[in-house]
Amino acid sequence: MAVLDPRAGQYSLLITDDDESCRDSLKDIFEPKGYITYLASCGREAVKIARTVDVDLLILDVHLPDYSGLETFKIIKKEIRFGIPCIFISGEITKELQIDLISANAYTLISKPINVNILKDSVEQVIAKYYWK
Repeated sequence: MAVLDPRAGQYSLLITDDDESCRDSLKDIFEPKGYITYLASCGREAVKIARTVDVDLLILDVHLPDYSGLETFKIIKKEIRFGIPCIFISGEITKELQIDLISANAYTLISKPINVNILKDSVEQVIAKYYWK
């Protein structure tokens, strides 16, 4: 298990899921740990937020009402920030999806219902890997 950097408040998460209760639950998990959270209900909203604020990590649902999570990730990487890490979440995990996410250089894929401990560990691992100097 990763040990959270005491500078956690310096890191921001963009949480995108069409399920409002999921977004709010994730916000309630990460904000008390010092993370800044931004919430989006769809891909277009996520792209808009990523254009206006500096985001360190994306947490994207694979199935969104407009763009897919993968399309959203690709747009943000291409138009806003190439090296941004992304954790995907999905209730339906297929071999094809796993291959597509690996090809897109996603950090990991977590199944729904979300195991909070796995997600927290994954976020801490991403922050450590990409941002700790």
